[in-house]
Amino acid sequence: MKVLACLDRSDQAPRVLENALELATWQKAELVFVTVVEDFIDFGEGVSTDFQDMLRSEGRKVLDLALARARDTGVAARAVLEEGPSAADAILALAEEEHPDVIVMGSRAKSGLDRFLIGSVASKVVTHAFCSVLVLRWGEPPKRNRPAPAEDGFPA
Repeated sequence: MKVLACLDRSDQAPRVLENALELATWQKAELVFVTVVEDFIDFGEGVSTDFQDMLRSEGRKVLDLALARARDTGVAARAVLEEGPSAADAILALAEEEHPDVIVMGSRAKSGLDRFLIGSVASKVVTHAFCSVLVLRWGEPPKRNRPAPAEDGFPA
């Protein structure tokens, strides 16, 4: 099994990370993290290049933190930094290459120029992905007790 986890700088990214790690652990799956740096409008010579460089750097930091967390939990993982005009298209193209069994992503991201992944693209990924997509709702997760998995791996 393979899990593709879409990460960004939003407040929801830690939930996406933890859910992807839990799923990968439970299913003994390979985990691929992706962050997409979207292209932005050219604001003049040097300005857009500096901004894109900053977004790439931030994206690499997100991926480095995710890889460290996966290493700490004993999950085999690797990371991909994608770039392009559309986060949804980049995620879908990577899914075509990677053939994941499931894509894990948030339901929305930061607004404005802080945003570089997910948000309204979740619906496009759900609509066009060839695999299942787990979209995590925005906000605090409900408090619940999880049953321990039975010997066959399914919750009792």
